[in-house]
Amino acid sequence: MATSAGLREGAAASFGLILEAQAEGVPVYLFNRNPGSGREIVSLKGDPDSPEFKAEMERRYGSAAPTHGENLGFGDDIASEDVGRAMLAVDLNNMRYLAASPGFVQGIADLLNHGVTPAVRWRGALGESDFVPTGAVLRGHGFAYYQGVRMKAAEALARAGLKPITFQVADGNLVTTSALTTGFAALLVYDLRNLIEWHDLIWAMDLNAMNSSIAPLAMPVQATRPFAWANFAAARELDILKGSYLFDGEYRVIQDPESLRATVWRDGGVWQAWARLRDSTLIQMNSTDHNPTVRPDVAPGDSWELATPQLLKYYVKGGKFSNGRHGFIFSNADWDPYPLADDVEAFPIALNNLMVAVVQRMHRFEDTFFTVTDAQKVLAAHGGAGATSGVGTNGGGGALADALWQELKPLANPIPPDGVAADRGTDDLDAVPMLKLMRLRQAMDISMDILGQDLLNAAFWMDIRTLEKPDRSFGDAPTAVLRGLRQLVPFHRDPGAPIPDVTPDESVGRFMRGHPAARFYAGAVGQPPAPDPAIPIAEPLRRPPGGGAGAH
Repeated sequence: MATSAGLREGAAASFGLILEAQAEGVPVYLFNRNPGSGREIVSLKGDPDSPEFKAEMERRYGSAAPTHGENLGFGDDIASEDVGRAMLAVDLNNMRYLAASPGFVQGIADLLNHGVTPAVRWRGALGESDFVPTGAVLRGHGFAYYQGVRMKAAEALARAGLKPITFQVADGNLVTTSALTTGFAALLVYDLRNLIEWHDLIWAMDLNAMNSSIAPLAMPVQATRPFAWANFAAARELDILKGSYLFDGEYRVIQDPESLRATVWRDGGVWQAWARLRDSTLIQMNSTDHNPTVRPDVAPGDSWELATPQLLKYYVKGGKFSNGRHGFIFSNADWDPYPLADDVEAFPIALNNLMVAVVQRMHRFEDTFFTVTDAQKVLAAHGGAGATSGVGTNGGGGALADALWQELKPLANPIPPDGVAADRGTDDLDAVPMLKLMRLRQAMDISMDILGQDLLNAAFWMDIRTLEKPDRSFGDAPTAVLRGLRQLVPFHRDPGAPIPDVTPDESVGRFMRGHPAARFYAGAVGQPPAPDPAIPIAEPLRRPPGGGAGAH
């Protein structure tokens, strides 16, 4: 991974501005003022060329500098190294807004390129910034993974052919970001899309299996409720079903159970929740939540409040150390991880509202009132009555689906917000985004298992529908999924064959996790357009002196 010129230039500009702030006597939280309740205590004196300044840098970052506080958290590491690598990628991208030295920026890129991943222990974190361990590992402190093995960070660097870096200026402060939360969220955005796409494929198979009415998906119905993401879900489902026998003229009941009829609205709700989470994650990835905020080239005339005496205290006029560039440096609470944390927490609610329909529609296949077909009679007529792989004698959900649903339901409950009284009350909120992310990942995994049960049932009934009428077609994507699944879980289980080591329930899980849904249906229906303007980046808003809304 190479760092862009824009990233390096952005970091260099902020780096120079914070040095110039020291030369001009501008107070900067966490740099020349102490953190937390010590915020008014001067911690750094002299301009950057002075002996006082250089002595403090040596005290902070020299060979005899203290290393306590660089191995935060407790308990086990986050199990997946992918989360740690995603944290590094976000951390590196955020450096374009931070006062990071060139060595710090390149150091993160080197960790990614050489496979050194900080070991992250997340328990005990309040979530008002993640206090990421990236900087500690760059100095050779704490622990890291290299080639899948956990070891001391200094050893991991050595094995990768890297050397610890020496911090400069404000490098030691670059821990108060939400890079861990954001990186984890980005991975979930990717995985959750695959989950929803798998749902849509299996939903199409359920419709085929039930010999369903596709009227709820039709344009006139959808046009009466113009919810963009539900309308998208309907158009997508119709496209998956193209070529299915459901569009022919044979008799079928006018109305399915509600769990099939109403799926489109709940599926649209999940797609919309996913889009909100995606957009929040993209904004978080491409901005900064570090305290303080360093913004080179912003002038007092750019926004009316900047020209007031109070905010001018934090204006850096520009000089030798900033190459003449001016700007502002403000203390803030940007590391409060909202609204991203809200979107993370909300997703399991939308997911539960969809999955309850999935569980219920599985059970409706147990009743000939809905199927209008007795599966055992069809099997008997073709010499195959008896048990089949992965479902009960007549299809349906079974006890496993209900047990999984009991695991999923509690994850829709939010985590109540709380306050703390840390450091004399300067830190009096918590957010626990990692706990919320862990719950979302758990909800995603359980939902995938529930969909596996749905897939087994849908496949069983698609085979029954074929036995009923061999010339029935199901559409290209549902047919491809059925064929792929049947290679692992055959329709009929040979009673004389050895008992397999892997159950059908485990096999279907491996099949779904080993095959992205997009492999079967890439999606010809475009998603609703992004908001206008598109995902914003962290650029200053220019407001006229009168205080009105100005252009970007």
